[in-house]
Amino acid sequence: MIQVKDLSKSFGPNVVLSDIDIEINRQEVVVVVGPSGSGKSTFLRCLNLLEMPERGEITIDGRPLLDKHTRIEEIRAEVGMVFQHFNLFPHMSVIDNIMLSPMKVRKRSPEQARKKGMELLGKVGLTDKAEAYPSSLSGGQAQRVAIARALAMEPKIMLFDEPTSALDPEMIGEVLAVMKDLAREGMTMVVVTHEMGFAREVGNRIVFMEQGRILEISSPEQLFDHPKHERTKEFLSKIL
Repeated sequence: MIQVKDLSKSFGPNVVLSDIDIEINRQEVVVVVGPSGSGKSTFLRCLNLLEMPERGEITIDGRPLLDKHTRIEEIRAEVGMVFQHFNLFPHMSVIDNIMLSPMKVRKRSPEQARKKGMELLGKVGLTDKAEAYPSSLSGGQAQRVAIARALAMEPKIMLFDEPTSALDPEMIGEVLAVMKDLAREGMTMVVVTHEMGFAREVGNRIVFMEQGRILEISSPEQLFDHPKHERTKEFLSKIL
């Protein structure tokens, strides 16, 4: 579903990603962990060209992302992304936030978009908030709306960039529960997170990054119980 070869990215003299190679299969949940500043979020943002890499290849569902003939907006429509901050439009109701992109990009009718939006609000447990405005929502509710909004585009892949890091601890569980449901339903997911319990429970593979490089890719059992790389051991010893 996702193939990355020799991916590299710099900001000025600062090398943020260096020679990243990974393949992510359909219906797989890959969790990316590592210390702050290790390039995790930049890697995720490169997967839909929110950041433009200097070198390398990215293939999404068989389509080369960096080919000049590729229509980037068509691939972006297949890749949903949920950010650390919710980025909901404050002047629009919850249901209007969710309906906007399907109507603009997928050319859905208002009736179709609203029906799908209400189904997704049911999925994330927020049907009663359809006409509410973002300012009235808790952080956990806003993030669940952001997930519903991304799902309204019917993506093949979901990218999550530290979706719980801006939330109060008691709200984290409600967002992770929605993500767990998506994983069980077979959504292909790449998740950058510090939630190690989620990584162990839901991830098919765990990627450990340090200083812009992938140091280790393995199953949750292998990485958490028998890490191979000394830096992975050091990192886990501080957070587990």
